[in-house]
Amino acid sequence: MSEHLTPTDVIHRLFGGPSGVQAIIGGHVKTTFKWKHGSKFRDAGDIPSVRTIRTLLAVAKQRRIGLTADHLIYGASEAEIAALMPVPDRVQVAA
Repeated sequence: MSEHLTPTDVIHRLFGGPSGVQAIIGGHVKTTFKWKHGSKFRDAGDIPSVRTIRTLLAVAKQRRIGLTADHLIYGASEAEIAALMPVPDRVQVAA
């Protein structure tokens, strides 16, 4: 059985952890750590701002990552996100 990832976990996986997300949305590198804990305004793991969701979707589109709004609202399984992970460029070695 695969583990369900929260929206915060999804963006950490796809964009290189908290520092990768911080490079996209600005702010402090520890900002997304707060999102892992719920508040009276949102559940644990939720992304707190529609503006942030729009920014993340735009960057994913630019990078050709198949991220959807559903991933950023409901989360996803590990397998689903693994399938979206960008494949690193392969370095060709001369023979």
